[in-house]
Amino acid sequence: MSPEIKQINPREHYTRSVGPIEHAGLEECEANIRNVGWSLGNACPYKCPQCYSMSARERGANLTPQVIDRIIDQLSQIDVTTVNLGGNEPFFTNGLDRRNTLLPYIIKSLVARNILVGLTTSGISAVYLEKYYPQEFNCLNDIDISLDSPYPKEHNRNRGATLYPQAIKALDLARKYEIDRTIVMCAMNWNFTPDRISAFVKTARKFDANVRINTIKPVEPEHMNLVPTARQFYEGFSLLMALCDPVDLGEPPLATVTNYEGAKGCPCGRTSFRIHSITPDGKIPVSPCVYLHDYKAGDLTKDELSDIIESPQFKTFRRRNAHPEAIIECRDCKLIDKCRGGCAARAYLHHAHQTGKRSLFVKDPYCPRDYQLTSPFPKNPQIDQDITLVHKDYLCTWIGKPK
Repeated sequence: MSPEIKQINPREHYTRSVGPIEHAGLEECEANIRNVGWSLGNACPYKCPQCYSMSARERGANLTPQVIDRIIDQLSQIDVTTVNLGGNEPFFTNGLDRRNTLLPYIIKSLVARNILVGLTTSGISAVYLEKYYPQEFNCLNDIDISLDSPYPKEHNRNRGATLYPQAIKALDLARKYEIDRTIVMCAMNWNFTPDRISAFVKTARKFDANVRINTIKPVEPEHMNLVPTARQFYEGFSLLMALCDPVDLGEPPLATVTNYEGAKGCPCGRTSFRIHSITPDGKIPVSPCVYLHDYKAGDLTKDELSDIIESPQFKTFRRRNAHPEAIIECRDCKLIDKCRGGCAARAYLHHAHQTGKRSLFVKDPYCPRDYQLTSPFPKNPQIDQDITLVHKDYLCTWIGKPK
């Protein structure tokens, strides 16, 4: 049974600053931003129940080449390494008419600045890009294809459209062009089950693709009805790690239970951030975390990105990482150095919906100390640092390669 939901308005960030600025007297960890996500547009023809960006997308203004040029110039100035294009279905940068898309222009402009580009899509953006803009398609560093279920009928039903064939076609095209490819699933309580996980990995193996799992972050109150239990979380990832070799351990609880040497806690605001889609009044804010719209700051059409990264919103995230002992529940935990309070977004959102209060300095609901592990996990895993994917060290995610 889901916990009692306290009503939090996920769109309140449009009218006022919402995310609290906490523990201003504490020092922060170093900012070394290298990986960026960019929500390109406000239009999307699908209404996926788990969508994290719907409450941060509002139609009324479109991107222009001039705005794009300024954003990319700002990214180049701080030496960003990778940019993932997603948020909505990325081809719809300027409404649902594909003739108005600026996606090819964005890809070409990023590559011209030696920035590696990734695409996250249901499949349709990749298929359309390959057909009409093959040169830009072949410029992609990697492609993430989202599947809500390895079973076609379930996936199509959840997406509200017959999208499974497009996902498979996109995977086939990425393999044909020898572009690194990953199947990504938003882990929810109905789809993060042993049979679906095994079938999911089997599909990835067929296309020589990676597997990536994002557990749902409850941006909307209704999302709380979709979150996996702690038992599901640990048993599901235990199975995944038996079937796959790790490529990235960005999920702090998993980095902790595996005793991963490179564990550094949540990467948001520290090594990564999110560029929001354009607002109706033509602004483009930035958030330390893709899921926490409450912490958006600045306007990339006029503000310097270096200043936005030094904003109170970003600093609060870095203080949480540097001082996890400021989280009361974590203060005396022997796992604190690796976990560092866990995923900031998951902690903030679960706490907000359960208590009606907003705070970044609360612990991850999948706290590894609280859950008595019965499932086996590999210990001291080694991650190949020569593999470059746009989602490595960007948001709290897990990536594996089927064995």
